[in-house]
Amino acid sequence: MRLSGKLANKSNSQITNRLLEIAPRLARKDATLWGEDAKDEASVRLNWIDLPNQSRDLLPQLDALSAWARSKKLENIVLCGMGGSSLAPEVIAKTYKKNLTVLDSTDPKQIELAIPKNLRKSLFVIGSKSGSTIETASQKSFFEHLLVENQLNPADHIVIVTDPGSPLHNDAKDKGYRVITADPNVGGRFSALSAFGLVPAALIGVDVSELLDDALVASEQFCLEGSLAISIA
Repeated sequence: MRLSGKLANKSNSQITNRLLEIAPRLARKDATLWGEDAKDEASVRLNWIDLPNQSRDLLPQLDALSAWARSKKLENIVLCGMGGSSLAPEVIAKTYKKNLTVLDSTDPKQIELAIPKNLRKSLFVIGSKSGSTIETASQKSFFEHLLVENQLNPADHIVIVTDPGSPLHNDAKDKGYRVITADPNVGGRFSALSAFGLVPAALIGVDVSELLDDALVASEQFCLEGSLAISIA
């Protein structure tokens, strides 16, 4: 059914007014927006709202990681991750016209295409929020064996992004891999400005600080009258 004329205008106006009511509550991380039954779960999934400011704490780690990668001439960045762990980095790479190989499949042909020609100059970013994603674990295992077969130390070519204390985090510490942990109170689908999005972005040469600046401006405008976000919604 499609509305038109005065009826459509009235409907759109009602929706806009409702969104204007909701926006400040969302900005305050009001978990009751999803109802009483979902309140407890929602309350531990809303830290993405703080990421434009909170993720600035990651900048020293990202700068150090990028400097290390440059010093080792690790120019080929391969991101292994599923869903929220890979979608935002892929969008960021395309937006800034940077080279990033994204592997979000266990299809043998896709894996073959993702293998860099020069492993010595390659860095594999393994991203999994839960740390137990079977597809990502399979990709990690494959590249670990590939590096060893080529007489390369996986610890020199693998970076882990995961939630603190996850199985992947514990495994990475045991193997001496570089690890950057993400905020566990950010849902995977909302992790663009968390370590999951920013680690790959920094490694491919995106100015992460500028990215966060832009996000902060957008977040400040969210609740204002005439908000672009609400207009689009």
